[in-house]
Amino acid sequence: MPLSESPTSPLQSFRYCPGCGHPDPAHDGPRSIRCPACGFRYFVNSAATVCGFVFYGDQIILTQRGREPQKGKFDFPGGFMEWGESAEDALQREIAEELGIQVHSLAYVCSTANDYPYAGVTYKLADFYFLCRTDDIPPLQPQDDVADVLLVEPQAVDTSLFSFPSVKEAHARLLAYLVAGPRRVG
Repeated sequence: MPLSESPTSPLQSFRYCPGCGHPDPAHDGPRSIRCPACGFRYFVNSAATVCGFVFYGDQIILTQRGREPQKGKFDFPGGFMEWGESAEDALQREIAEELGIQVHSLAYVCSTANDYPYAGVTYKLADFYFLCRTDDIPPLQPQDDVADVLLVEPQAVDTSLFSFPSVKEAHARLLAYLVAGPRRVG
């Protein structure tokens, strides 16, 4: 089923053109609308998120979701990128907001596609995962939208506790990355 016909598509929210107010903008392909009156065109693209495989020594930090979707399930600290942010800046901001710690030595590991259902709409996400480190952690206190924090060995993670299939996929790719080491380009 094309995105524009999905009952949970963000495109279904557009009852009027955001440019001129004309009713019922036309679906112009599976992920865009176009206004026949003024020509305004809007595309629905994936939203970018960043996630950190945050290591403290040989252990990794997992966060328990404090809000829907998947409240109570676990994933890695991170969140949505804001306009004008680099992925690295967004990750450092999100980890500071969620955990109150600073990270360094960011290295890109992988990306995953994710479906994120929220308030009756399923958003398409592109999740970017980075390996990073923290040198000093106070007793971890959940902040922002985090309910709890765990510090565990990466190989000992119970993946049935993960919030989304994409998080499970990213964890598997982290384990492979740790075994193989970073790939060189060129």
